[in-house]
Amino acid sequence: MNGSRLLPLVLLLAWCTATAPAQLVTGRLSTAFYTWEQFDTVGTSQQYLRAYQTAQVTIAQGDVSLTTFLQGSANFAGTFGEAGRVRFYNLYLSWANIGKMVDLHLGRQGIFAGVGVGTIDGLSAKARFLRNKVTVTGYGGASVGPEFTGVRKNMHDNYFFGGQVVTSLVPGARIGLSYLNRHEERDPYWTLRARDTSFSPVPYYVTFDSPAEELGSADARYDYSDRFSVYGRYDHDFLNQRTSRAQGGARVQVTSRLSVNADYIHRVPRVFYNSIFSAFVTNSVDELEGGAEYAFTPLLRLFGRMAWVSYTDEKSHRWTLGLNTNYGSVAYSGSDGYAGELTSFSVQGSYPFFGRMVIPTAGISYASYRLSKEGTRDNAFALLLGAAVRPVSAFSCDIQAQWLTNKLMQRDLRAQLRLNYWFSERLSLINGEGKQ
Repeated sequence: MNGSRLLPLVLLLAWCTATAPAQLVTGRLSTAFYTWEQFDTVGTSQQYLRAYQTAQVTIAQGDVSLTTFLQGSANFAGTFGEAGRVRFYNLYLSWANIGKMVDLHLGRQGIFAGVGVGTIDGLSAKARFLRNKVTVTGYGGASVGPEFTGVRKNMHDNYFFGGQVVTSLVPGARIGLSYLNRHEERDPYWTLRARDTSFSPVPYYVTFDSPAEELGSADARYDYSDRFSVYGRYDHDFLNQRTSRAQGGARVQVTSRLSVNADYIHRVPRVFYNSIFSAFVTNSVDELEGGAEYAFTPLLRLFGRMAWVSYTDEKSHRWTLGLNTNYGSVAYSGSDGYAGELTSFSVQGSYPFFGRMVIPTAGISYASYRLSKEGTRDNAFALLLGAAVRPVSAFSCDIQAQWLTNKLMQRDLRAQLRLNYWFSERLSLINGEGKQ
């Protein structure tokens, strides 16, 4: 099924929901334009203009609702080698609070359940037990391709299922267990290959094993009032038989104004089993970060962070010192070691006018960097100007311009304009009453 066949399905489901009385229709429409100039060769450039239209719509009747989120894009200037495209990120029917304990979602939907993160064309369910202190989530369906258009075929090679159990039975604690099993087929193709030592080209049909991943995860968080919190997580890769991720962290509110935190994370690149990338050696990265924050006033907060990063045979460090306010921030940051050397300074801020109807924004940043100790040091400078205008609650206009100069580009100017419209209407079409 391609994108053009999904649109009639959206309209059909919308009509079925709309034929019930007293429907609540809510959503947001956004139109955006993005333009920039690209230099393909020295002294030769092209102007690009790309437009986006997004629609987020929910039609609800009691505990039943239809939700969709789609985006269309097209080029008005410049060439990308593609025409307009429509992506369906969400398109699902929901039935909430079944028996005061179960929620069901059917269709294309995002999954956020512990280690299971992605999009499926299928069914998900969430059940609540013991006064909502235990939540069980399960999901399954076809995995969705990166183009977010039609439904994938050959579900036996393109499936995505798993689940999560979360409990808060222990006072102050949240404990979760999750599981993910995902397969995504790669499209076969014809090419030319050498037949023998004569190197005569012959047609050859290339096929692949279905890339897959199977992960399990356990995570826990404990909060003691607002004074202390601790968090831990462990992910295991069953197919590659190794730890995928291990993480721990703690935060302590030393005084009413001073808080300190520390975090540790061990990461291994998530590579699909049977994919071409699994043939390469992958190494883990260990990172330890500590920081502190001091509040002079509720509107003025000083913060600092320092991190030590360990690779297989190399090390790197990074640091940040900054000041946050309700109207902007100032930050000085840097890094050295294997990840390269960087020193940067940035200032950004915004201030509302006319009862927050107009909010201008501005930012400036400077960076000095080099990729290695033996390399030459280069500089980059960036400027940002913009504004958000919201004359009425249902409409807003955002405009932003970015200018950058560095070693590779003498000037790089980009601009974006976005128009947003929010709506909420209660209809009763079955009775011929229209809007209410």
